[in-house]
Amino acid sequence: MFPIAFKSNELRKLLLAQLPADFADWLDVVAISTLFAFVWDAPSYAYAFLAVGIGTPYLLVGPIAGALVDRYSVRNILIWSNVGRSVGTAALFFAENWVVLILLVTLRSAVDCFFSPARQAAIQVLTTDENRTSANGLSHGINQASKILAPGAGGVFLIWFGPGIIFWINAAISLVAAAMCARLNELERRTRVKELAEDGLWKSVRGGLGYVRSQPIIITVLAMMAAMFFAIFIYDFFIAPLAAGLGFEKQHLGYALAAVGAGGVLGSVVFSLLPDLRKPQLWIAAGTGISGIMALLLGLFDLRDAVVSLKIFILIFFVLGLTTAMSVVPFRVILQNTVPEHRMGSVTALSEAANTIALLTAPFVGAVLFNIFSVGAPFLVGSAVMLGATALVWRLSFER
Repeated sequence: MFPIAFKSNELRKLLLAQLPADFADWLDVVAISTLFAFVWDAPSYAYAFLAVGIGTPYLLVGPIAGALVDRYSVRNILIWSNVGRSVGTAALFFAENWVVLILLVTLRSAVDCFFSPARQAAIQVLTTDENRTSANGLSHGINQASKILAPGAGGVFLIWFGPGIIFWINAAISLVAAAMCARLNELERRTRVKELAEDGLWKSVRGGLGYVRSQPIIITVLAMMAAMFFAIFIYDFFIAPLAAGLGFEKQHLGYALAAVGAGGVLGSVVFSLLPDLRKPQLWIAAGTGISGIMALLLGLFDLRDAVVSLKIFILIFFVLGLTTAMSVVPFRVILQNTVPEHRMGSVTALSEAANTIALLTAPFVGAVLFNIFSVGAPFLVGSAVMLGATALVWRLSFER
């Protein structure tokens, strides 16, 4: 069965352009890590600053980027965000120390804030009820596959090239993505973009915030996704010590992390073959609830000093990847079905900002839990957050 989304020529061009764009997001991860660890011997706090540098632009620049996406040509923003990312990536070659590299990564991340809102706005314009779920399934699948393949490719490139050469390769890939975005026709949004462009920029930013506050369903799904990511990031950094505590080897941890990616890709492929979803909020609740149960099992394994087979351990992480797709794809469908086209960029950017807050705060909560109790505590608390959010959304869905 062929994905429904591929019946649309313009949508097919957009998704094909996403392939190099998302691949470029992850290709130089290993190169940056190599510079930090083996070339500059960066101190431990440098890695924290790196995470802040990557995430902070989504809080500060993201809402402005979303408002600009709502005001101007989506096609042009798709093109120039990839060109800007290419320039930012090439600049990493000239970093002489980890401080300069973090500053350049922060600037690149600020440019990158434009791509995702523009992509979601483009998918909204190019889809209908018939193919919207399929398109978002394919888009999420491309993203998840890139997370698996691109770092591996970067590691292979390091065998032949130094880290600096990888930055040039990655910059070229972003230019390929820009060229592929240029193949798109101009995207005509059906709601009042021209009138919005006459407003001041800050008025547009405030308008996006005001729209979210006025829509209970949008607030609910944004809060749900933020809670899910907060729960994941509470325990995500402690998967390695949990695996060690359960008696698994380093290669087994690699299998488990690969299983997460494989589950995400499989879930995305399934959604790409589906027509429009009914009650997508229940899919979100189901995906988050099952993820909460998986995290609960991992926490209980540590609490009980259980003997766990490798197959069960890997299966749990496969299910975690699968259920993340069950939440993310319907979430995007809800936004594209609900949000008017002249607000899609702003709402997407606000969603990413909320998820970034989770990324920057949850690991510290997990660290406190780990230090006070045990490595299983972050998994148990993350599970409680997920199950609580699931119960709330499930209840609200049936009250509507």
